[in-house]
Amino acid sequence: MKPIYRGFLLFACILITAITLNSCAKKDHSTDLPKEQQIVGQWGINRVQLRLYSGTTFLKDTIIPNIPKPKNYIVFDAGSGFEFKYNSATSNTGTYQFSGTDSLIAVTPGVTYRWKMLTMTNVLFTIMNTSTNDPAFPGLKVETYFTLTR
Repeated sequence: MKPIYRGFLLFACILITAITLNSCAKKDHSTDLPKEQQIVGQWGINRVQLRLYSGTTFLKDTIIPNIPKPKNYIVFDAGSGFEFKYNSATSNTGTYQFSGTDSLIAVTPGVTYRWKMLTMTNVLFTIMNTSTNDPAFPGLKVETYFTLTR
């Protein structure tokens, strides 16, 4: 009789634990919203990573140090307004628009940013761009990855 009782008690504990853990889990509904609504707001620039290539040969992977003056961020407002500030005392302002399903283009008077959107949740947004004419790396292909957080 004892083995049956122990088995029943073990099964009951497992069942109660499973119900408790499952019912307390919060679902992430951030991807339910369209990207036009998800992007709105201020995003802190958490990390900027560069990957350098010569042709198809990978050369170097590096992370640019954050030197906020006083803060590094990107702001997307609901009216297509855009502000970009990274390691600078001044910011670039302009407008942004989506292109296709995974591209984002922001235009400021001095710079046009063309990013491919990789990940977007309510707290994490990763974007990247590819350039072959970066004056800091002549003749190289440069992939720049931005990790943005709220």
